[in-house]
Parts: sequence; C-alpha cells; structure tokens
Amino acid sequence: METRHLQSAVNILKTLKYMTLATVCEDGSPWNSPVAHSPLKELIFYWGSTEDSVHSQNIRRDKRVFVVVYDSTAPEGTGEGVYMKGYAEELDEVEGLVRMYRFIPEQVWINDAEKDSNGNFLKDFRIELDIEKLREFI
Repeated sequence: METRHLQSAVNILKTLKYMTLATVCEDGSPWNSPVAHSPLKELIFYWGSTEDSVHSQNIRRDKRVFVVVYDSTAPEGTGEGVYMKGYAEELDEVEGLVRMYRFIPEQVWINDAEKDSNGNFLKDFRIELDIEKLREFI
C-alpha cells in the first residue's frame, strides 16, 4: 500500500455520492442496492431508506454488508473503486417516511491496475488499505 492509494480512496469517497450496498437476504442470496450517502465524516456512511425496502429488512436481520464506491462513467480500464466490508445498522432517526442507516467499514480495499510495458491496461487487483491511516487522511 502506498500513500497514493490512500489519497485515491479519499478522493473517491469524498467525491462520489452513490455507493452500491450489498446485503444478505433471508435465503442467503445477495441483494445489491444503489444508495446515496451523506458527505463522508470519519469513514462512516449515512443514508436514508424506507423501512420496507429489501436492503433495510436485510440489515435488520443481518448487519453484515459489503459496499463499493466507484465512478461508473469512467472508461474501461481507467476506473478506480473503493471496496469495503463491514456492518450497517438502523438508527432511531426518521425523516418523514425515511429511516436513517449507517455503514461502518471494518476492511477497505482499493483497486489498482497492472499494465504492460506500453502502459496498456492488463488487469486490476485489490490492495487492502490500513483503515486507521485512511481515517487520518479523511
């Protein structure tokens, strides 16, 4: 892990508003939902959802989640993403019909690229980030 990986992760997390939230359904199958999160503070993500949405029901039953934040408009081979494993919880706060939730990551990775001698993209791979160092950068 290099400083540039931490800086890239912070830039992605502070710039991009949407995250893909993966939860676990009752039958064990995955459920992915795009959610807009509030501005990043201390590596904790907040969002609002209705209590009857599938991901909200899943979180009440199983707090384990996986989140990815990435720019879906980046050309192939140029995009970066931040991958996070952790837990989500339902908060007591309600705004109209929307209940508030938060995600707290326990592990974080960023992708990097392997390129050939001409600089052409070959494949990407994940690099685990030190979560405490990442918090310092935020």
